Amino acid sequence: MSWEDPFLLSVSGVDAKPDGAALASVTVRAAAAWFLDQRTLSRHGTVRAFEEGFRRTLGELLPHVEQLAAALPADDVPAKVALAALAEARRRLDEDEAAGLRGEVERVRRIAKSVLALCGHHDVLTSLRTYESAGRRPSAEGEDAP
Repeated sequence: MSWEDPFLLSVSGVDAKPDGAALASVTVRAAAAWFLDQRTLSRHGTVRAFEEGFRRTLGELLPHVEQLAAALPADDVPAKVALAALAEARRRLDEDEAAGLRGEVERVRRIAKSVLALCGHHDVLTSLRTYESAGRRPSAEGEDAP
């Protein structure tokens, strides 16, 4: 299964079967944003379910974003920023389980932040690749640069 393929995202017992990567990205972003917006502690099983979904998503996103960044010049700023986000996401995925429910929620919140960040980097790098394949690059003002 690759990032471009439809995939199943199970989060807290709710299954969403997107028709493609765009809808999958919206679903994943919505789940991460919802988790980050919670002001009360969720049950341990709910936290664990979100973590599993976020880990699956990052497992798909990490190599894809890395490949997109590697295809750009070494001095490309969006690529450098994406590579830094990839390193941070991997660091967060390697964190040990935290003590107590509050610690676990905070650890999974950091993973959710990486999901949102890498979805954004995926969008930026994909649009850069699309523009560059057309021989253009978006300018700082949002207009296409020749």
